[in-house]
Amino acid sequence: MPSQELLFRDGLGDRFLVRDVHGRPVHESLVLRTDLSSVPAFEFALNERLWLVERFDHPAFLPVRNIVHAPGRLPLIALESDYTAGVRLSEVLARAESTRQPLSAGGACFVIQEILDGLAHLHRQSGDLSHGALAPERIVLADCKVRIADWVLATPVEQLRYTTERYWKELRVAVPSSAGGVRLDRRVDVAQVGMIAMALFASRPLREAEHIGSLADLLMVTSLPAPIRSWLLKALHMDPRRVFVTAAEASQSLGEAMAEAGLRPAPQDMNLESAYSPRVTPAVISAMASAAATALPVVSSKGAPAPTSKSRDLRETHDMDSDTSASHGSTVRYRKPVRPEFRRFLMVGAVIIMMTVMFTAAQFIPVPDWLYSRSGTLVVESNPQGVQVLINGKLHGVTPLTLKVEGGLHEVELRGPGKPKVFKVFVSRGDRVAQYVEFPTTRRR
Repeated sequence: MPSQELLFRDGLGDRFLVRDVHGRPVHESLVLRTDLSSVPAFEFALNERLWLVERFDHPAFLPVRNIVHAPGRLPLIALESDYTAGVRLSEVLARAESTRQPLSAGGACFVIQEILDGLAHLHRQSGDLSHGALAPERIVLADCKVRIADWVLATPVEQLRYTTERYWKELRVAVPSSAGGVRLDRRVDVAQVGMIAMALFASRPLREAEHIGSLADLLMVTSLPAPIRSWLLKALHMDPRRVFVTAAEASQSLGEAMAEAGLRPAPQDMNLESAYSPRVTPAVISAMASAAATALPVVSSKGAPAPTSKSRDLRETHDMDSDTSASHGSTVRYRKPVRPEFRRFLMVGAVIIMMTVMFTAAQFIPVPDWLYSRSGTLVVESNPQGVQVLINGKLHGVTPLTLKVEGGLHEVELRGPGKPKVFKVFVSRGDRVAQYVEFPTTRRR
């Protein structure tokens, strides 16, 4: 049976490595903590965000494959992602602190630059796309490359409506103070990269008391070139008048600061080989399985081999013209090759039989209605619920609303508290499109 191995816990939940029946890694599963999954709008926002980034593909991001409900007494949501053998940045920081071996500035700059370059691609997809929960636990270092995990949580985590201090203390999500409530947007992404950079330059994980607004003392005692220090002040929002708006802007500024300080990215300085114990790879597992297959049988107390199940025939089989032979004391069985003409005859016969069966079955299987349907499904939800929904100027009910609509572009208007929300949605034939709208008057200050 497939097995799960707990890798570590962080503010978002428990992360498991899922292995198949042969012990090979399959994927990672992040089981989110219950106070996240218990928020009614959290799962909807998570599904919507996953739908928005469905076509986004970049090597700096670990693909998020699925959202599943984990078994248990309480409702749990698990986020399944591709597995990549490597080391988490949080492990590197913890080891640097325990061994008191500081990380090099060149290695730190390499990691920061790679994260910013990856985020720049995400930010260019749409003004609304952001990571929202960047932290060392969600950065994987492997083969001198940086991979970003769990990058669909920005909008769902916003639904919690925590204060900036509570986001940091409970979830370890760094959020700078701002007017109008918490918004995990592109500027917050850059600020979270600034927190990662501060931990890298300090060569240790950040403490609970070292949230994004209280790093002035740590910044003063950390030995840094002046250009890098100025970059950190801007990335960490220490001067509200001078902040980075996008990751591309922060990346360009970091490159200029590194050039001025005489620093160059040095991935080899991260010394990843000594930072963790390598997990068993599929090649090693195969070698272990081969060794187990050739192990000697168990000997019983009477000196005779213990009874074993019927073993497979280990005699080799070769395509040769002769019938039988013996070589080096082992029996070898030979067979005559199948003629190419007979192989082609078998293949053509198999194709004819398969087509006949499919044609016959098609006469009795009814054609599904959706094959000829020109409509799709539109799902509209809001917070608060009970908001009037107008599609192309016609009232169709109140939220939550599930409606069949003709394929094409539709104008949707939601009349809730405050100013109505108007947006356009394209629904393809047979497709299902979900939209969630948050009215600003419902935000808790």
